[in-house]
Amino acid sequence: MTLLELGQVFAMKPAVYFTSVAGSDQDPTNLVGLVRSEEELGEMGADHMSTSVIFGDTAYVVINGFLGEPLPP
Repeated sequence: MTLLELGQVFAMKPAVYFTSVAGSDQDPTNLVGLVRSEEELGEMGADHMSTSVIFGDTAYVVINGFLGEPLPP
C-alpha cells in the first residue's frame, strides 16, 4: 500500500483487534484493546476463526483488519 501524501510504502499483514472477552468481563491475558498480527497469534498458540480468537481457555471477540509495516524508500 502506498500513501502518496506521505511518500511512504507499507507492507500489509493480516491482523486482529481484540474488542472483548466472549461471555465474560474478565480478561486474564490483558489482550482487549490490543492488535496482534496473524503471525503473532500463531507464535502465541492462539486459534483464530472468523471474528473469534481462542487463547488458552479464553475466547475473544475480534475485528479483522491489517497492520501496515513501513518499507524503506
